[in-house]
Amino acid sequence: MFALAFRFPAGRYHATPWGRNVNEADVAWPPEPWRLLRTLIAAWWRKGDQSRWSRRDLEQLVETLAETLPEYKLPEGAIHAHARHYMPLGTLDNGRPKTTLVFDAFLRLPRGAVVVAAWREVALDPDLFALAKHLAGAIGYLGRAESWAECEALRDWTGQANCQPLGAEKGDPRGAGDLVRVLASLRSADYATERTRLLADLKRQVQRQSRGEWTDRRLEAALDRKVRSKGRKADTLPARLLDALALDTADYQDCGWNRPPASREVIYRRESRVAARVVARRPATRRSAKSNGNEPTVARFLLAGRPRPRVEDAVKIGELMRRAALSKFGWDRDEALDRWLPRAPWQVSGRDEGGKPLREPRHAHAFWLPEDADGDGWIDHVCVYIAGGMNVDVQAKLDRITRLWLKPRQRSGGTGAEAGSVKEWRLALEGFGRPADFGSDAAILGVSDRWRSLTPFLAAGHLKKAGYPGEARRLLKLRGLDAASVELLQCIRVGGRERRPLHFHRFRSRGREAQPDTAGASLEIVFPGPIEGPLAIGYGSHFGLGLFAAIE
Repeated sequence: MFALAFRFPAGRYHATPWGRNVNEADVAWPPEPWRLLRTLIAAWWRKGDQSRWSRRDLEQLVETLAETLPEYKLPEGAIHAHARHYMPLGTLDNGRPKTTLVFDAFLRLPRGAVVVAAWREVALDPDLFALAKHLAGAIGYLGRAESWAECEALRDWTGQANCQPLGAEKGDPRGAGDLVRVLASLRSADYATERTRLLADLKRQVQRQSRGEWTDRRLEAALDRKVRSKGRKADTLPARLLDALALDTADYQDCGWNRPPASREVIYRRESRVAARVVARRPATRRSAKSNGNEPTVARFLLAGRPRPRVEDAVKIGELMRRAALSKFGWDRDEALDRWLPRAPWQVSGRDEGGKPLREPRHAHAFWLPEDADGDGWIDHVCVYIAGGMNVDVQAKLDRITRLWLKPRQRSGGTGAEAGSVKEWRLALEGFGRPADFGSDAAILGVSDRWRSLTPFLAAGHLKKAGYPGEARRLLKLRGLDAASVELLQCIRVGGRERRPLHFHRFRSRGREAQPDTAGASLEIVFPGPIEGPLAIGYGSHFGLGLFAAIE
């Protein structure tokens, strides 16, 4: 059977279902048949070889696929998440910007996940399949533009579907699963019939409103206004199905259609195991700030901005993240010590009641770990990890972090303009959970017996004869871990480039802590059995240095 296979390089699928507002934070899952056909049409218009395949060829392909409903093979492990953005709406009278909160919902897919849409009863002839293959290769996204996709056309897909139209399932049609309403295209003949009916209904409506006082010409003009978009002057009831599918959504909305005239709603049965899970839940109450032993240990944030910070500057971002969290708890002035002390608990601040850094070997306080999830060399996430769990109060405070900013140091004798502008990045909480909830998307939270340096490992004490491997073994032993082998590597791969430790920022900004090692090394550590991340050891490990990634 003919099929289209989609892969999502960024691990995200963004698509708002028809008739739903973006702030409802819903995601169309599976991708609607209506959306798939429109994606093929868009690929032909934007990147298709129109000298080889004509508009008639495209129409034949679309009408062939519209005759039957596809079935889907959806990957397991999809997670329903969202980011939040405050969009500007102008300026208030007092000069402050006016904003509105917008939710950007998406599915976070496992690494390497493939979504297959298969038309079981469709067998394309060689010419049409060649066109479908050409268009599939031209598809750059599915859904919204940020939902990057790679598509491949398959002539004979033989896999097993797990999401099918209601009534087409094999076995007991009353079997377990979720019923999902999706939008699909009408068949070409059905659209012609529906178009005739809608035009007749609109004409009768215009005639009733005119009370018989209008001429035929004025009636036709009024009918024309009923079916033409105000802004684009597009006909929303064109004669051909292809033209109806190619219309912009705004055209339908301008004419008041609550659903595209060429569409129909169909019910699919989706197996429960491929439904998107929601593992990230905001704290529902602040009744208690005490730990109950069953709290999340990870808070994962999406970081956005232009440009994003480099992986080589991970320790800077880790420090900024900690400062942002401490600011949500506030500070108290200690007159005896003549300094400000954070109100945050020791699990967050990493300091005791006297403001001194904790010296406990198992490092139960927070790690602030910048992450490059897509491997392009730029930080796109920040993970906060507290081994003992995050109580309701800690979750509520972390939930309020929405930005990081860094003001450049003033150059001696220079002006503010010469010193540079403030760098700012937006943060959006993906959710709270355990490492296993994010491990498929975050290599630093994975499970493996082999771990490789993402940032340089710096010794926490003076190096002995055994060198960096011996120092790594010593620090791991303090945490109750025994390494089977520790190997020195020549470099660290960052965005496809080979980087040595000297290319990384390897110093804390405050400079109060003794730093016995400033060189650093890259390591690969093998354990007797799999361990769960995150794994960060050595000097600055709570801020992104000495960070390792699970190797499959």
